[in-house]
Amino acid sequence: MLEWLFGKKEKKREEETKKSFSAVKKDMDEIAKWIKYLDSRDKQLFDELNVLKQDLSTVMEDLAGLREGIEIVNDGEENKQVFEKTAVRGKQTADLDVENDVQTAVQTGNFYEILKGLSGNERLLVMTLANSDMKLSYEDLALLLGKERSTIRGQINSIKQKSEGLIEEITEKNGKKRVFIPSEIKEKLAKYAKVRVKRE
Repeated sequence: MLEWLFGKKEKKREEETKKSFSAVKKDMDEIAKWIKYLDSRDKQLFDELNVLKQDLSTVMEDLAGLREGIEIVNDGEENKQVFEKTAVRGKQTADLDVENDVQTAVQTGNFYEILKGLSGNERLLVMTLANSDMKLSYEDLALLLGKERSTIRGQINSIKQKSEGLIEEITEKNGKKRVFIPSEIKEKLAKYAKVRVKRE
């Protein structure tokens, strides 16, 4: 009788042990699934991070190129304040008789004096227009240079005051204004730039 009682208890223990092992095995399988899932998510995150790093390095290279371009245009000078205005000298008024002919620096082709009188941002704007074959609107220039439309408009007005005839403006039928540098002045600017590079 004792054997029968103790034998039943042992079988019960064995069954309980088997159940607990199978429960542990089931839990381990679930944990393994989670580990695989998290591992795959880590790989995706690493891939996304690598893509972001590549994009960031490309942006940094582009910024370095832009900085070099601005430094070339600035010619080593510090940027002037945005709202600083230089006085316009030697400009004739329409209501007085002109005794002597006055030529602007654009007409004489003295582009060193023209560009020296402009701020770094204004020179960048002039070089952008000089390198474009199209007549650009204020919005186009704002997108190209990463600035506000009002800033571009202000810089163009400042350039017009400082060097008359360097930039010309047309208004389309829809009222949109487009600015450009006349082709003869573009040619002179290109020659001036070649001479400057050869000298340096």
